[in-house]
Amino acid sequence: MSSIFFTNKSFTKIFFGVFLLAFGFYTVADNGRKLDSLYTIVKTSNNDTVKINAQIKIATILLKEDTVKALHEIKKITYALNAVTNKPYVFKVYEKLGRLCNYNEMYQKARYYYDAGLSKAKTEKNIEWQAKFYARIADLLQSEDLSKQCIAYFDSALAVAKTGDEKLLADILMKKGRGHYDIGDYKVAMDNYIQAQRLFEKNKWQNVEYGHLLHFIGSVFKQQNFYDKALNYYEQELKLSRDIKDKALEAEALYLCASMYGTKGDLDKELIYLKNAIELFKEQNNLRMLGLMYSNLSANHSDRKKYKEAIASCEHALEIFKETGEDESSAATLRNLGDLYSKTGNPKKALEYFKKAMDAAMKIETKQLLNKSEITQSMAFAYSDLGDYKSAFNLLLEHRSLSDSLSNVSNVEYLHTLEKQYDTEKKEKEIALQKVEIDKTNAVVKQQATQRNAMIIGCILVLIIAGISIVAFINKRKTSRLLSKQVGEINYQNTIIKEKNKDITDSIQYAKRLQEAVFPETDVLNTFFAESFVLFRPKDIVSGDFYWFEEVGDKTILVVGDCTGHGVPGAFMSILGHNLLNQIILEEGVTTPGKILNVLDKRVTSALNKRESKEANNDGMDMVICVIDKTKNKLAYAGANRPLVIRRNNELIELKPNKHAIGGIQDSTCKLFMQEEIDIKQADVLYMFSDGYYDQFGGPKGKKFKYKQLTGHILSMATHSLEEQKKILADTIVTWQGNLEQVDDICVVGVKI
Repeated sequence: MSSIFFTNKSFTKIFFGVFLLAFGFYTVADNGRKLDSLYTIVKTSNNDTVKINAQIKIATILLKEDTVKALHEIKKITYALNAVTNKPYVFKVYEKLGRLCNYNEMYQKARYYYDAGLSKAKTEKNIEWQAKFYARIADLLQSEDLSKQCIAYFDSALAVAKTGDEKLLADILMKKGRGHYDIGDYKVAMDNYIQAQRLFEKNKWQNVEYGHLLHFIGSVFKQQNFYDKALNYYEQELKLSRDIKDKALEAEALYLCASMYGTKGDLDKELIYLKNAIELFKEQNNLRMLGLMYSNLSANHSDRKKYKEAIASCEHALEIFKETGEDESSAATLRNLGDLYSKTGNPKKALEYFKKAMDAAMKIETKQLLNKSEITQSMAFAYSDLGDYKSAFNLLLEHRSLSDSLSNVSNVEYLHTLEKQYDTEKKEKEIALQKVEIDKTNAVVKQQATQRNAMIIGCILVLIIAGISIVAFINKRKTSRLLSKQVGEINYQNTIIKEKNKDITDSIQYAKRLQEAVFPETDVLNTFFAESFVLFRPKDIVSGDFYWFEEVGDKTILVVGDCTGHGVPGAFMSILGHNLLNQIILEEGVTTPGKILNVLDKRVTSALNKRESKEANNDGMDMVICVIDKTKNKLAYAGANRPLVIRRNNELIELKPNKHAIGGIQDSTCKLFMQEEIDIKQADVLYMFSDGYYDQFGGPKGKKFKYKQLTGHILSMATHSLEEQKKILADTIVTWQGNLEQVDDICVVGVKI
């Protein structure tokens, strides 16, 4: 007779599995009952707001199960809102719908409802809700790492919020400051933070938001290397978190203090704060911050020369960041791993991690300048350890240029001025409060005399108002005649403006014909190659992108350029680039791509800075040049921020560009355009493009198309002719773009050897 038994451990697993299954069924059933109940309310209620509230709950539940049905329910809500006369309620619903879509990562839909709410708030001239919707749109852009775009919306929110709710105003100032901080504009960031701090102090708000503001101010000082000041603000945040008993804020303050103690060299205190922070973040199941804590713990071990423990902590952090999809934190952690392998005498492996770190850092818009500066410095030392002193020297020059852009004396002085100014204002307010108390005492004595005088003045005012009313009646008739005349003048001016707009549009259309006349005929490419295509889509009639090709002796030279800006300014730049290429290649006979870029860089910089203005011109262009020698089956390539992609059979070969542009204000001593030569084979296909194609926003979530997706399409089109590939690329970007505006000029050139 056989016996069956379970260990405690196996029984627990089985029980827990059955429990989860039962709980899942219960949750589904419970949601079904809730939906039935809510649908009943929608059908039977005569109150519009009750119906809409029920529909919002229905949409919230459906978003977890069926997005299509949820969106259909949301659309019904927008129709129902047309019958609601309570405008503040309408604004709240649009805001709630935007938040709901944002929470479920439907950013394009969220933007639609915020825009709709903003439009209605403008129609109703509701200042408070205009400010809120501007701020919500800015929040949405900021969450997508579009810091530059979000600042413009925060500015609009501030413009209308200054006469309204001070709590909303403080919140906008904080977030706008964060936007400037993310792009390295510390001077403006600090200005916004200090304005927000004045509002918090004035209203005596001791809350989580004030804790975050102390964090932000401290971080500005940290970036400018004023560590004692930064630590002071972080300690204030820690004290506040414990006063208001907020564990999440306390964990944040502990990690900030730990980081600052580590920077100052107090490793023991840093370790204590880090361990306390890790425990609190574990309680909250905050994976993102846990990853950051392990990354910081790795730095602490490294400073103690415990490199094995440091690498283990770093790898633990990287696993967490991969799980949470944190590109920015992954970049920093990969760089730390590279530094650790450098310290342990493995520069080759260090460089692998530095390159991964650079790739991760360039995927995000914020802090690119700061991340690139740090990574280039680390890479320089690794190349030095390998004995490649030329690469090390070039990277150090690039690091110096990036560091100069990040920090300057005027920013530092301005931070001190702002802090001193705020301290002075606080002392003045304390003196003013003392004066108020004295004035209150004097006011009681004067009150009776004031009341008597007020009665006398009131009688006089009645007589004056009567006289003013008579005069006003006479003036009103005059004003009416004047307004009629002014309306006629306004209509006349509108007619003139329309005519001028038509003239401007006609001029730009003519400029387009001129630009097309300057560019080479695309059909000529087929005389040079087996197959070819040019996909060219200007954003605003004329384009800042351009293409150039010519045969010089046995060599065929192809160029794709991407100039600063688009529209008319970009078109001027493209004509300048086109003419300079004619001059350098056809007239002067320069046919090596690296030398062409070096000469072009000097000519563009010279052309745009002839007047020796106080501020150097930052306009320029990115470019890819390839020179093909068919007799030798050789290809020479050079690029300024633009790669060359070669499809050979079912694989892609990518030639990397130099990481600087042509022209601009970059130090010319730091720029040298290098070229690369490779063998080419029959049926190789070359792809050259500007960044307009893969930077286009669209798709279901309103995100960028991205470079990786473009190269994936190139591989997938391998069986199609180049003419078919052009149509596929054109149809793909139109579908991706949808109803969104084209953000930049698009130029893609493909040729088959």
